Amino acid sequence: MAAPDLTTLRAYLGDEGTWTGEEIGAALLAEKAAQAARCTVPPDGAEWPADLAEALCRRVHRNLVMRGLPLGLSTTMSEATVSVTRIGMDNEITRLEAPHRKLVVG
Repeated sequence: MAAPDLTTLRAYLGDEGTWTGEEIGAALLAEKAAQAARCTVPPDGAEWPADLAEALCRRVHRNLVMRGLPLGLSTTMSEATVSVTRIGMDNEITRLEAPHRKLVVG
């Protein structure tokens, strides 16, 4: 599988009108750098493992969605209560990247 690019991400995201190409491209660059800092990733021209490619697509989607929640908080209100939830890291990204994580000692 090739490294995810703008075309791959547009197909993955599905909603053509939600984000611009510039927004998707900026999120892709940021998340690709973040993934490379934590995982051993192949170069762009090489074959990528399917799990790393999927994790990168999920990272980009999460990045774009979280732009609407700058504090990373989700609020739910009902007649009886108000609930505020902090949105953490996607566990599926962690699972997909686990075999490729760099071991940092010291």
